[in-house]
Amino acid sequence: MKENTGSKRFHILDAYRGITMISMVLYHASYDYFIIFMKNHDWLMSKVTFLWQQSICISFIIISGIVWPFGKKHALKRGLILIALGTAITFVTLIFMPNETIYYGILTFMGIATLFTIPYDNLANIIDIKRSGRNDRASAGNSDIIMIFICLILFALTRHFPNGYIGSRSHIITRLPENLYKYPAFAPLGFPPSDFRSSDYFPVLPWIFMYIFGYHLGRILFKIDRIRTLLTYRIPFLTRLGTKSLLIYIIHQPVCYCIVWAIVKLIY
Repeated sequence: MKENTGSKRFHILDAYRGITMISMVLYHASYDYFIIFMKNHDWLMSKVTFLWQQSICISFIIISGIVWPFGKKHALKRGLILIALGTAITFVTLIFMPNETIYYGILTFMGIATLFTIPYDNLANIIDIKRSGRNDRASAGNSDIIMIFICLILFALTRHFPNGYIGSRSHIITRLPENLYKYPAFAPLGFPPSDFRSSDYFPVLPWIFMYIFGYHLGRILFKIDRIRTLLTYRIPFLTRLGTKSLLIYIIHQPVCYCIVWAIVKLIY
């Protein structure tokens, strides 16, 4: 991740992404074994599996939000490419794995979030410029902290929009209007119809708030010199792995599937 104003690369972020990549590959290999081949749906329903899966996607989304400013010059192109790749994965899974088809998966969401952050970043910068003109830098920093808390609150409130309600599984505050869930076009927003199925589903709501959370977290972290210095430390292998995250994401699932298929054939 390169700064806009210098040549330093924040290797720790790459390393963290690398760790997350390893976790993701292991998760999907486990998914292939337990769900696709063993038909053991109890594995998917366990709390440990859920927390594992959530730790992976949340890490990716937050990191992407943190580093968005470093690629803002090509954000439009990158966003469109991610959406195109997400669409391609939909067609590939629809043809070769119809029971595991991916609609509006993580790549599609990342593309939408990348595009959404273009006007959002412009608005944030306009606000910063106005406050800078009033010599109100402390207030500008506080606004990032405030936005972090707002994003967490909105994420919690919209977390179960795809399930039709506000609240938690154990405590439903209110149910949302059923009309929101009648139209397939609303599925990418977070209002899927009752017959909607996707093996990897990341709608705009609630996940856009986690992405913007990362964006504001980065704005805070990169203003602190000690943290900026810490982030430049390199961790061999993990740092390199993190720079290849998109390529690994695209190819890892078919590789995992083939390896697990071979293992199952040998054992059974």
